[in-house]
Amino acid sequence: MDVDKIIDFLNNIEPKLSARSDSREQLLLKSRELIRLCGETISLTHRQKKEEALKKFQEAVNKAREIEQIVSNYPELLYGDVGTAFQELAEASIVLSFYFDVELRLPNDLGIPDIYYITGIADAVGEMRRALLEKLRKGDGVKEAERILEYMDVIYENLWKMEYPKSLVPGLRQKIDQLRKILEESRHDVFLASLGKV
Repeated sequence: MDVDKIIDFLNNIEPKLSARSDSREQLLLKSRELIRLCGETISLTHRQKKEEALKKFQEAVNKAREIEQIVSNYPELLYGDVGTAFQELAEASIVLSFYFDVELRLPNDLGIPDIYYITGIADAVGEMRRALLEKLRKGDGVKEAERILEYMDVIYENLWKMEYPKSLVPGLRQKIDQLRKILEESRHDVFLASLGKV
């Protein structure tokens, strides 16, 4: 056995592993930053602070590009927090478009994989429920709440048709199950409001 070849291999691979480890640490940090920026975007959006929300969202998009650059060199690191961060970016894009009627940014525009955009769509429906409840809380928004409920229904129906294995779109089936409950609750809330009971 040529032990020298094994030693040479180990010596040569060590710098590559070190670089990969450093990139992983950068990815985790940037992913957490992206998740925070998306959360702030959505929060500002719910509070009707359009310009601030759009500015925060652009910061999020820029952060996502930094992440994508690292992932392009180490695609095996695209999992966990990185996937969650991309999912949050998709959700923020949809919520912004929903509230302010700005152009919807799709996966290619954001530089993120389709599968995380799909799960981001599912999460955005929960944010739509928040908007629906706010309309009902104001006491004169039943028609608007019904319109939002229609959007939620259409999205749910189309997601429900996506019968793919968990490995293809991780977490989608669980999110669809959660959406069913959200829709049932929202439908009940709108019904009560239409009767003047909320």
